[in-house]
Amino acid sequence: GGQQDAPTPSQTFKDNTPVPASCSWRRIMLLILAITIHNIPEGLAVGVGFGAIGKSASATFESARNLAIGIGIQNFPEGLAVSLPLRGAGFSTWRAFWYGQLSGMVEPFAGLFGAFSVVLAEPLLPYALAFAAGAMVYVVMDDIIPEAQISGNGKLASWTAIFGFVIMMSLDVGLG
Repeated sequence: GGQQDAPTPSQTFKDNTPVPASCSWRRIMLLILAITIHNIPEGLAVGVGFGAIGKSASATFESARNLAIGIGIQNFPEGLAVSLPLRGAGFSTWRAFWYGQLSGMVEPFAGLFGAFSVVLAEPLLPYALAFAAGAMVYVVMDDIIPEAQISGNGKLASWTAIFGFVIMMSLDVGLG
């Protein structure tokens, strides 16, 4: 690249003072990190989709494949979002392309983790859900109910808690 006479709008602050190169580079690195981190749950979703095949009526190979294709298609603009700023910062086309691809390489690893997690976690799921429910009940009993009593809305809080419990049990029996 040649030398520029004046900074481009993307290289200046709003008052037309030049952006330091370190600030621009830091912004590019933050973007790459954000997109790379964003790719982890996408890989997990695909892995869970494949790991759950046969575990329910909606968990089919076709649905997992379609999810993988959809996420794969939307990865193209994400790769561009990494590659183009690098190209603009002076990286060669192939090197910028390589780093754009590299940002998505977390997805297969996250996918494997997601698939294995479904298989391994299935027997533990009832215990994990019971623990989560117990933790919620504890928080309600230890924090929320006493706070409601102190605030002067104790009777309303008690009756709405009872009403919520009745609705929950009715849904459990009705949908059960």
